Amino acid sequence: MGHGEDSFPVPGSLLPKYNLLSPYLKYRKVGDNYVWLKKRGLILKLRVKAPKEYYFKVVADLVRLFFPRVEIIGLVDQRLDDLFNPAAGEEEIHQGEGLLSFAEVIKTDRVEKETDEERENAVLDPDSRTLVVSLQLAGKRAVARVLIPKLIPGDESVNVRRRLIRRATLQVLEEITGHSAGPWGILTGIRPTKIVHRRLDQGWGAERVADELCRDYRLEPTKAKLLVQVAQRQRPFLLSRAAASRLVSVYIGIPFCPTRCLYCSFPSYPLPRNGQIVEAFLQALLQEIQHVGAELQHQGIGVQSIYVGGGTPTSLTADQLRQLLFALRENLPFSRIMQPQATKTNLGEIYRKNEVTPTGEPPLTQIGEFTVEAGRPDTLDQARLTVMQEAGVNRLSINPQTMQDKTLRLIGRPHSAADTEHAFELARRFGFSFINMDVILGLPGETSSDVAVTLEKIGQLGPENLSVHTLAIKRASRLNEQREQWVLPGVEEVEAMVQISQAAAVSQGMEPYYLYRQKHILGNLENVGYCRPGWESVYNIQVMEERQTIIGLGGGAGSKWVNPADWTLTNTYNSKDPLDYIQRIDEIIRKKIDRIQGLS
Repeated sequence: MGHGEDSFPVPGSLLPKYNLLSPYLKYRKVGDNYVWLKKRGLILKLRVKAPKEYYFKVVADLVRLFFPRVEIIGLVDQRLDDLFNPAAGEEEIHQGEGLLSFAEVIKTDRVEKETDEERENAVLDPDSRTLVVSLQLAGKRAVARVLIPKLIPGDESVNVRRRLIRRATLQVLEEITGHSAGPWGILTGIRPTKIVHRRLDQGWGAERVADELCRDYRLEPTKAKLLVQVAQRQRPFLLSRAAASRLVSVYIGIPFCPTRCLYCSFPSYPLPRNGQIVEAFLQALLQEIQHVGAELQHQGIGVQSIYVGGGTPTSLTADQLRQLLFALRENLPFSRIMQPQATKTNLGEIYRKNEVTPTGEPPLTQIGEFTVEAGRPDTLDQARLTVMQEAGVNRLSINPQTMQDKTLRLIGRPHSAADTEHAFELARRFGFSFINMDVILGLPGETSSDVAVTLEKIGQLGPENLSVHTLAIKRASRLNEQREQWVLPGVEEVEAMVQISQAAAVSQGMEPYYLYRQKHILGNLENVGYCRPGWESVYNIQVMEERQTIIGLGGGAGSKWVNPADWTLTNTYNSKDPLDYIQRIDEIIRKKIDRIQGLS
């Protein structure tokens, strides 16, 4: 089959190793890079044949790793007899369509079960139930069969079944396309460390957990080792159930930036056009802080950490920033704060020693972590640093993303690498001894050599934290809207960038302490936070592992309401639009108060 303008390419035939982008878009190869030629392309229409919709829901994200532009055209109702052997017989598959079939075949010593009720109630030997998954696409067929063991009731049975369905589906996807899903196997979720924590909670050893990740989840050994290493480093910071019922963290969303970066999808609004509503927004936020703080104090709930993010919080004027930070200090029941210039003692070491008292309660003298994200180095000056110092901020995030001036101009960040160095050195002179820096791997036009230079310059500055993000193509970003204009690194190049970042972190005396993943991330890779020993960010750990309630205040801020009894989670969100947030502030506060009362 040819690959002309009107042809239907064999899945993945245009891409190396495993899919970085959809095989149903048009590409032109430039060196090791692939350039979008057309924003639109052929969409794979996938018909699904299964006893229940549940089967496809379990594998939907896995399918989209291989076919991001997949369109599900609905479950195909079939008689039970047909479902027993989805691989039997050829069905007519039209150009641009595929058929994914699921069935669980049951046999006993007597007869094959013939009704859904009998199948559900059958008492089976370990080898008596077989999951059969079939994929027909582009003139090819792949079939996978996996034995389903006799399962005990409960969550573990659900987890095992999901894992087997995903493994069998991955097998047929890889066989049809000739490519791999990448080093993370069947894991497509944002927080893979949760699997490790669940096993460690059950008393498993690190080696046993890593073996399961490789065997049952299809992870590459390096990723399994990384995941276990991160989880083990987090364990001293996870709250007991008693402490989690009494201690929350707070996120503040400031939805304004000097300009909008190419890759950004956060609810941020450029200040030149929205400066007139900043003051009204700030007054609404101060109301929310006051009411939430009062209710937390009334309920006897303390605040462990505060993270002021956005957007770019330091795009506020020094006076506006002062109003905000002092409102947080005066209204929230925040733990005692260490002034950044008073001591070089690191926060992480204190948390390790004092995370909970012998009774499981949070210690009253625990030092609180107070972070401000100064994401744009060009917004940091002496006036703002003075305000943060006086307010007790003890952690800064100064985010260059890259130290390549050519890339900074390309992605819409009007500062230079020299501006980043100046901002960092200025913060040090003001006594800030706990600084994070962010970089992004895979930015348009960059190579692994560019990344190496960026990390070398950051290493010379010597931050306590380094957050390494692999570029994710967000739906609401300009990068996605204009994606045919940009040259992105190929998979092998992005993998090389990841390896360079790992080596750079090690050379700077850092270890990985939090990890998360995103949809549409280049190379199906990961984001990793590194720190010098003892300088872990408590907020980053809590927000990632979701074992502490995080209350979001401000524009677009999300709240995570955690039930410590079973660690279940409910998410709620403030309005993203600043005007809508201002207009609805009374309703937002009322709902937030109701939620806080429910925590007790």
